[in-house]
Amino acid sequence: MANRPTEERIAELDKKLEQIKAKKRALQNRAKTEERKARTKRLIAIGAEVEHYAGCEISDLEAFKKYLEQYAYAIARTQKTAPEER
Repeated sequence: MANRPTEERIAELDKKLEQIKAKKRALQNRAKTEERKARTKRLIAIGAEVEHYAGCEISDLEAFKKYLEQYAYAIARTQKTAPEER
């Protein structure tokens, strides 16, 4: 390796650096995908429970959002950590 020109060694290191960056991006994308899937699964489960306990399909979303807004503090108290202020 010591006999090769400096430019060749630099080019090789640049290539390795780009490969490492690509692997890092792939891992970050995989983590984001897993987080999105977990969030989607959680939201579906919450929605199913809401409809189960409501005993009907929630069709008036605006009315339901107002209800949630009114009682969000009570829901937050039942959780280990309260959501951030929006």
